Amino acid sequence: MTAADTVAWLAGGAAAAFLVGTGSYVLIAPLFNRMLVHPRIALATGGTRRGDGSQRMAEGADRFKSNLASVATAAGRLMPLSAKDREKIVVNLQNAGYRSANALTIMLGIKFACLMAGLGLGMVLVTPMVPGALGMFVGIGAGVFGGVLLNVVPELLLRRLAGRRLHQLNAGFAETLDLLVVCLESGLTFETGLRRTVENVRSFQSVLARELRQAVLDMSVHGRTREEALTYLAERVDSQNYRDLAITVGQAERHGTPLGEALRNLARSARVDAVARMQEKMARLPTFLIFPSVAFILPGIMVIVGGPAILQLTTSLENVGG
Repeated sequence: MTAADTVAWLAGGAAAAFLVGTGSYVLIAPLFNRMLVHPRIALATGGTRRGDGSQRMAEGADRFKSNLASVATAAGRLMPLSAKDREKIVVNLQNAGYRSANALTIMLGIKFACLMAGLGLGMVLVTPMVPGALGMFVGIGAGVFGGVLLNVVPELLLRRLAGRRLHQLNAGFAETLDLLVVCLESGLTFETGLRRTVENVRSFQSVLARELRQAVLDMSVHGRTREEALTYLAERVDSQNYRDLAITVGQAERHGTPLGEALRNLARSARVDAVARMQEKMARLPTFLIFPSVAFILPGIMVIVGGPAILQLTTSLENVGG
């Protein structure tokens, strides 16, 4: 084995070890969380302690998460990205609900791991295919290409998570406004009604309840006005519906117009927009159905229609030849 092959195998082994460790954490961490959630709830509600084993397991899981986050943070500092690219990643992280202090560095660490994995796999798989010293250069080129491709995967997944979360937030927007209008018309203030709405929607709209709870904390604890808290909410979720909510509440507060009626009109407008988007998707559906129809249905139709003619033609040719 040449030196180039040795370097390629070492790089591939290091990348594979990192991927195996990361994948093991992704698979095992939710299992640990499920095993530990009930003892923690029991302790928080004044229940009895099940034993020191659960506590040691919880401490070990937290320590493992902290160490893995530290490794990802250290690797993230090695990613050569501009300030503009980092800002885009931060926006996507916020839209996806990841707002911790080290979320950016962990994301950069994941991107760096994907880059090194692609580099190692490219060198391991491609270098032995080309003999001589040229194989090393070809392997490095293939590894760089594969690393760049894998480097894009975390951002694509993050954008998909952000889109799914935005869909969840918009799905319960109109119903949440209806509950808020009921609270306002029953005599509650906006802050109290919003807090009561959060308690009611928590069971079936947990993501929306979490964001609205943060808005309540901004108004009651951080001293922000209603419009400022809702504007900050709209910036976090990056949704036009919540921007309209902030504008509606601000205008009603400045001009003294009835807030309940304004929110009812906003909920009605949100429903109309949702129906319009659904109709737009339904209108595009026939276009998308063309491709599976051509790929799967048309061949069967051609066999049914043209099969007897082809068999008759074959029989006639055999008779002529006989």
